[in-house]
Amino acid sequence: MQCQESNKMLDAYVDNEIDVLQSVALEEHVAGCTECHQKLQSRQALRKSIQSAGLRYTAPPELVKDVRKALRIPEERSAGPRWAWFRNAAWGFAAATALFALVAVSLFFFLRTSAGDRLAQQSTDAYIRSMVAENRGIDVISSESHTVKPWFNGRLSFSPKVVDFADKGFSLAGGRVDYLDSQTAAVLVYKRNQHVIDVFIYPNAGRSGLSMHQERGYNIASWSKDGMQYWVVSDLNQGEMQQLAGLLRE
Repeated sequence: MQCQESNKMLDAYVDNEIDVLQSVALEEHVAGCTECHQKLQSRQALRKSIQSAGLRYTAPPELVKDVRKALRIPEERSAGPRWAWFRNAAWGFAAATALFALVAVSLFFFLRTSAGDRLAQQSTDAYIRSMVAENRGIDVISSESHTVKPWFNGRLSFSPKVVDFADKGFSLAGGRVDYLDSQTAAVLVYKRNQHVIDVFIYPNAGRSGLSMHQERGYNIASWSKDGMQYWVVSDLNQGEMQQLAGLLRE
């Protein structure tokens, strides 16, 4: 765009009367042309001054009525009280219906997702978060169970069972405190070759057998035993996950 074209469009641009393509072309030109940039700033300043000076004229109702009559424009009629009430009620009903539909849909999907599926999602979220944390989110780094277990004292209201299974191919790497199922949980971190396994443990009065899940490509094992709930998450294959679950359940 040349300065001559730019000068013709400045006023329309300031008044938002040109399309998007013209606006982009003008803005690119103004960005590289000092003279046109100054002209644009001058026009914008003038427009702002006029707007803030209170120079806008509002015609009195009688003049508006006479002009509309001269131009044969039908007189505007305000909505009557009954129509206004009906219109407001209709809008209120529509808003309430939309809100009810949103709540119903949300409740439907919430109930459709079982508690087990929700906890599988939560445990996987916690596992993924720990993957990008410093030291992989491990608060106490040790392969010694008599170091990891005492570390939880004072941090939890229960004492988790901590065992190293290095002789079985699952070495203890440490532990941390996390949050799962609306309560604080102990997390034991194990390693199997290059794989990392998180074992979430927290109190649960129920009792259930081993259940396997899959969430976003991760394998998950869960069970309840001796007043504790276990959730085990890793990218290990299902067979190795079941092997570790068997060791933890002994």
